[in-house]
Amino acid sequence: MTSIHDAHGRRTPFELSLPSREFAVGHFRRIEEDAEEKGVDLRDLGSFVLLPSTGALVEELRGGGEDPELLHQYGALAFHGFHFWRAGEPYFLMETGVARYLVEAAPSPTEWEPRAPADAGYLQLPRHLFWSGPEEEGPAEALDGYFWTVGTGETISFLVAMGMRDDRPGLSVIALPPLPLRDAGAWLGEKARPEGEDFSTTLPGGSLDRLYSVLNTGEVLKLGARTFWYLDRFPEVVGPEERWAGREAESDPRGSSLPFRKIRLAPEPEGGSEGRAEGGSDAGDEREDEA
Repeated sequence: MTSIHDAHGRRTPFELSLPSREFAVGHFRRIEEDAEEKGVDLRDLGSFVLLPSTGALVEELRGGGEDPELLHQYGALAFHGFHFWRAGEPYFLMETGVARYLVEAAPSPTEWEPRAPADAGYLQLPRHLFWSGPEEEGPAEALDGYFWTVGTGETISFLVAMGMRDDRPGLSVIALPPLPLRDAGAWLGEKARPEGEDFSTTLPGGSLDRLYSVLNTGEVLKLGARTFWYLDRFPEVVGPEERWAGREAESDPRGSSLPFRKIRLAPEPEGGSEGRAEGGSDAGDEREDEA
């Protein structure tokens, strides 16, 4: 069966953080013109955020305020949003069975030349399956997904988006610095937590619904690398382009206006550490769907 969490692509941070598509495209084209005039490499995050046209975009997005941390976050959001648009908006929705396989089966291929499925894109996780750690200022937040961008010198950077809900505006983001993409093979099996199992839930009662927690940078890198490996190893798991058909019930999450492609379980087990996870279907998620 297919989990209701996997039925369609939800509204993305790209759509939520920008007032309109016309607004985004207008600013992005000015950034391209600005970079061409100044000879700036747009794949370099530091150079990108220093462009006057990028500064103008960030000022409009953040709506004032002097918090330097917010300035950094909005700059990273502009960088990933720009490259997402420039790459043709590659948008993938991961089905629940795939997420469970990548976390629980712990694939560890002996040989893999790390590569991203596109120069930039957005990977949307199953709804309410991955959570941040509770913060002192507030509760844990559900991870919606992450942007990735391949930068100068074949580096890879990620921007995690969380706290997206239909009943409130805005979102929270965590920007990871660019790292060498060639190192992604080491992230597949590298232990990220000093204590306990990586991705194990820290939410009260979270184990009953088989939820996962992402508490540090290492777990983000591990999940990203495993996703890239899976798409590289099993390209047939990417489904055809789909679009949201509209809400069937008022409680359904608002869908994305962008076309998306689902990432499904590999159709046949391959055996060994690269095979499909046993019991990795959505059959165990009926209780989760009813919550």
